[in-house]
Amino acid sequence: MTRLRKLSLLQWFGLFAAAGIWLAQHGIGQGMAEARCSAAGGGISNDAVQIVLMIVAGVVILAAEAASVVVFRATSDASYHSPPPVGRMRMIAIATMSTNLIFLVIILLDGIASILDVACRNS
Repeated sequence: MTRLRKLSLLQWFGLFAAAGIWLAQHGIGQGMAEARCSAAGGGISNDAVQIVLMIVAGVVILAAEAASVVVFRATSDASYHSPPPVGRMRMIAIATMSTNLIFLVIILLDGIASILDVACRNS
């Protein structure tokens, strides 16, 4: 596998991993909270599930951030104005380094709110 191919794979992982893992974390967390509120879900610990989901999602986002940093450093001899594929890789790495941190904050806030909020309310 060539150097550019490896960087390309890291670039796409860095771009899509954070959004994908946030979608999975939020969806699974919401489903688990709904299951906890059902008559059959009395044995499910919402807090434990939310903590595990938050930790797993955080690790994946940190790995995506590391992949973006690797691509950014590997393309340091180029500019984001450079011709493709190196210029595109550099531009995407710059963008994903910031968006991955934003997704990390979203994951933390989503997980903390899911833990601190009361999942089941009788009406």
